[in-house]
Amino acid sequence: MEFLSGLGSGAQLRKLQKVADQVNSIEEDFKAMSDAELRAETDTFRARIADGESLDRLMPEAFATVREASVRVLHKRHFDVQIMGGAALHWCNIAEMKTGEGKTLVSTLPVYLNGLSGKG
Repeated sequence: MEFLSGLGSGAQLRKLQKVADQVNSIEEDFKAMSDAELRAETDTFRARIADGESLDRLMPEAFATVREASVRVLHKRHFDVQIMGGAALHWCNIAEMKTGEGKTLVSTLPVYLNGLSGKG
């Protein structure tokens, strides 16, 4: 993805890579869930938000949920760079992506995460 190269190799890129690494580290846990358990994660996340947990703290688990749902339903797995793109969008960065780089798949991540708060 061209937009990630525009961020350079500094702190922002490391922050995005950390999110991808966190999602990868819990991926097997989400693969092991039944469909019902995976669906129930949404209610769990909403309860945690109601208890004061931030979206940023919830991000790796929410992104892992979306990634696994995408694999099961669409047979498409978010690549690390797409996870990083989702985090970048959540943090209000804009990006240019070329045809075929997975804009739609990237957008599912921050849409789900921000939708959990019920504020829009």
